[in-house]
Amino acid sequence: MQSPGLLDSHGMLHTNMNNVEPTPKAMKVGVYRLQLFKPSETFIAAQAKAMPTADPLLIGRAMFGPADPALAHWVPPDLKRARLLRFLATATPTPYLAGLRGRGLELLHAHFSIDGLYALPLARALDVPLVTTLHGFDITTSRQHFLRSGRPALVRYAMLQDRLKADGSLFICVSRFIRDAALKAGMPEHKLRVHYIGIDTSQFEATPVESRPRFVHVARLVEKKGTRYLLDAFGQVHQKHPDILLDVIGDGPLRAELEAQAVDLGISKSVRFLGVQPHDKVRSTLQGASALVLPSVTAASGDAEGLGIVLLEASATGVPVIGTYHGGIPEAVEEGKTGLLVPERDVHALALALDTLVSDASLQQRMGLAAREFARTRFDIHRQSAELEGHYTELCK
Repeated sequence: MQSPGLLDSHGMLHTNMNNVEPTPKAMKVGVYRLQLFKPSETFIAAQAKAMPTADPLLIGRAMFGPADPALAHWVPPDLKRARLLRFLATATPTPYLAGLRGRGLELLHAHFSIDGLYALPLARALDVPLVTTLHGFDITTSRQHFLRSGRPALVRYAMLQDRLKADGSLFICVSRFIRDAALKAGMPEHKLRVHYIGIDTSQFEATPVESRPRFVHVARLVEKKGTRYLLDAFGQVHQKHPDILLDVIGDGPLRAELEAQAVDLGISKSVRFLGVQPHDKVRSTLQGASALVLPSVTAASGDAEGLGIVLLEASATGVPVIGTYHGGIPEAVEEGKTGLLVPERDVHALALALDTLVSDASLQQRMGLAAREFARTRFDIHRQSAELEGHYTELCK
């Protein structure tokens, strides 16, 4: 082994600089999301914090939740009224340039393709590559539905998405299912990479299963999440096991309709609609549950699940998952080992899956242990974020 330095005749140590490895310079990455720090999107901040060497700056149009104190962030201070309307219509990078030029950003990474289209002019102005993560609805929903939505950002994407396909540098697909959907949508195959975001499994604690059977459903209450089918299935199982409970975490346009459905089925006292909850409350609610149930379906608009971070969080908590053969769910659940999968909209099969876990505590325990190990080995966020940095490095060579 070569000495890192030599003693001269006066006994002074002189370092041999040829043998000293230079410290790698941290890559400065702008992480772009129009709606910054949304409580339902903690995975964006988690991924940024887990990057082993990159120096992330979270960039948005406006704050939609409290900032993560561990992350630097920046939003335009005066993007209001007329300037906001002009930005929404044209995606002009002007509101961002004064605050971002001089920061040395080497790459932009946008979350959701709608945001990627807005970030594209900014990436051009800063002369940096643009990476866009495709999460689910942004690549599976039909153009016609976006056009009919009346929302400026969605309408703009429906009309101009081909610009992003042509000029975006790389597209990260959160599952193999999303990669297939991106190909069908006309995304260039050579620009697509399948990459699971992952979770910090050390933040999730497994606890013994509670004596009273309890299922958990964490979802925005919209058609895609299949909540109506879960209530029908739960109602069937409730007749056989009247002590079971169902905790529903989330809110959305279908909440009143779903609460009425629970009343009609005679299960309203056993179904608790808890509304939107902070992330730590979601984690504590998962602890001790019999299973997380996510019976997602393909919506009329084409909207489908990319993967579902809550599936990974449940697994890391040692909780089995009951899901559907839908979207990226089968990539997060090992059928018969870490959970159970059923066809979309099949209430009978879903009820059978619920009953199977309620009726077999040992199966529940085995699946929970397998699920925790599956999450640890397949979806560790630190390993995944290191892999993501590898994609960054390839682009910036």
